[in-house]
Amino acid sequence: MIQHRNLNGLRMFHHTARLLNFHHAADALNLTQGAVAQQVRNLEAELGVKLFFRQARGLSLTPQGAALAEKIGPALHQIDSALSAAMAVQNTLALSVTPSFASKWLGPRLPSFMENYPDLDLQITADQRVSNFEQDGIDMAVRQGGVPKQFEIDWYFLGPHNLVAVASRALVQSFPNETPLYEYPLIEDGHRPWATMIAQGSVPSGKRMLKVNQTALALDAAERGQGVALVPQCYLDPLNDDLIVLSDDIPEKEGTGFYLVWPKGRANTPAFEAVRNWLRKSFATTSKNDTASL
Repeated sequence: MIQHRNLNGLRMFHHTARLLNFHHAADALNLTQGAVAQQVRNLEAELGVKLFFRQARGLSLTPQGAALAEKIGPALHQIDSALSAAMAVQNTLALSVTPSFASKWLGPRLPSFMENYPDLDLQITADQRVSNFEQDGIDMAVRQGGVPKQFEIDWYFLGPHNLVAVASRALVQSFPNETPLYEYPLIEDGHRPWATMIAQGSVPSGKRMLKVNQTALALDAAERGQGVALVPQCYLDPLNDDLIVLSDDIPEKEGTGFYLVWPKGRANTPAFEAVRNWLRKSFATTSKNDTASL
């Protein structure tokens, strides 16, 4: 069986057999004529047969060389296709995020990602449901909550929620100055931050609320003047002057925030490293900007 080290020899033989000239084959491969001729000689020695008749007027294929040339072209094409497919997989990453994170944080930053990584195919799944890495074909996910407990995953803490209370300028102006938060209409999302404040005694119980299942919907409702929402600071658009931060002193459980998670042993591709590093740096920049704006 031919050794894998002579795959290059087969490629050089293929080009030489096609062009019947070492010099032209070397030009096609961007190599020296001597290098191509030597690889072909090594291949002949390993096979124990002559592949070319070397004559004064040029090269011609021996019967064994002609038989090999007929088979080697399609085989090399299959190998090249397989290698291209493998490289494509290396440049693809499936990322799972919540719909709110996708629309309020990731979406506005995707143009920057695409500009910095034009050859990387980032496939985003936005789902409120926690994705299963194996069943859903997910490589990496951004999740919210406490420290991940699953033993089969690794994680990186991107940062805390930094919850802020926000409302539309029109709603705030319709209430007297220094109105307590709980006297405004309240908007509760699926993470139930108002319920946490009620449990801590910061907000009276029994308060009627508009309830939605996603933070992005709560933020949209707040922008429409329907009440006060508690949302991560990083979800806010710094150019939106119609939304007012009423408070940034919102209590949270220790360790809660945004976590980047992935299966153990999965961090082994250039695409994985690129996306992970970009998320880390982008979120760190976001957190600094959030702190400066408060």
